[in-house]
Amino acid sequence: MASPQMYVRVKRKNTTVFLNVEKSDSFGGIKAKLAEILGADAEKIHLYTSRDESTETVDTAFVDNFCESDVVVYMKLDGDKGIEVDEPPKPSA
Repeated sequence: MASPQMYVRVKRKNTTVFLNVEKSDSFGGIKAKLAEILGADAEKIHLYTSRDESTETVDTAFVDNFCESDVVVYMKLDGDKGIEVDEPPKPSA
């Protein structure tokens, strides 16, 4: 039986990119897909598991270790002032 489809939402400013991913995909592979879609250099893309910049992903880490399907990953490019997303932050519990 095939494993269920998994995707991540990558947000930056007012853009959201939906990517189909495999559990075995690395974050470096996700950066390469984003670079192709956005016409950017993969080395200038930084991905975060929250809006906190201390949560930057490691390129060799696999998606299944950090994410469930339909998770939001935040993107910042070199030169951005910070993680900029046109949505209010979620209230802390």
